[in-house]
Order: sequence, then C-alpha cells, then structure tokens
Amino acid sequence: MIRSRWLLIPFLFSVLLADTGMSQEEAAAVSSERDGAAQITLANGEKLTIQKEPGQVGVREPKKAPNGSVGWLAEYKVEGVSYPVAGTLIIWRAGRTIQRFPTEQSFYSWTFYSQGKQVAYHVGPLHGELKSHCELHDATSGRLISVWDGDLESGSNRPAWTEGLSD
Repeated sequence: MIRSRWLLIPFLFSVLLADTGMSQEEAAAVSSERDGAAQITLANGEKLTIQKEPGQVGVREPKKAPNGSVGWLAEYKVEGVSYPVAGTLIIWRAGRTIQRFPTEQSFYSWTFYSQGKQVAYHVGPLHGELKSHCELHDATSGRLISVWDGDLESGSNRPAWTEGLSD
C-alpha cells in the first residue's frame, strides 16, 4: 500500500503540471477598451488593461500569433487630420510589452510572420505613396531583418513575408 502511494505522487505531479498548450499568461485575444487602451484576455479568462501610450486614442488591427504573442496598432490624434492615425505597433507576450515599433508616418498594415517570431509592416505617408515601403523585424529584439519597396498590388517580385500586408 505504501509503495503504491509513492507511485501515485509522480503521476499526480505529471497531471498537475501537464502542458495544456497554452500558459496562463498567454494571450487569447486583444481588444480595445472605450478609452482607447488595449485589453488583453488571457487563456485563463483574466483581463489585463495595457497602459496607453502618451497621446493614444485607440487600438486598431489587433492580432494573435501562433506563439502566443499579440500585437496592435496604437492610434493617435494628429492636428489637421480628422481621423486617428496608427503611429506605433506594439507587441506583447508572456505578461509584458516586448517591443514597440514607432513610425513618423502611418502604418497601413502589419502582420506576424514566422509563427510570431517576426513582424512585417507597411508604412507610408497619410495620403498617397509612389511605392509601398515594407519592413520585416525580429519581434523581440526589434532588429531590422529586411526592407522592400515595391508595389504590393502587383505581386511581382514580392517577398513572401509581405503576403499579409496591404495598401
């Protein structure tokens, strides 16, 4: 009887510590609160409000990556423009903001790439561009991996990492 109890203990630990495929701090979704802050819903149902960036008025294009990262575009009011402008891409993972990608122009679109290890985005002026300027970065370090300037609509000579981007 005592021997069977000792065999039961490792079994119980393996059940309690089993990998459910999603850690408790892994994001299940990201959305916008009324005041423009990002709200992250964790796998366990807990909701976290992420402090807004200075001047932030909204959240646009929230996305979730296969590795549990989430990201969104922070929107800001710009003088002389009647609508909010996406000025920072924010990436969050495992309980904290891991990277901010600001631009002096405007984000048109963005996507996770390589299972969430990288982010690709398309930035440009508020109105009209001659070529689409796209960048690929490491999501954690922010390191620039690749740049492509071309026509996103034509599809010719377009790198694979730009596939999730649009004008």
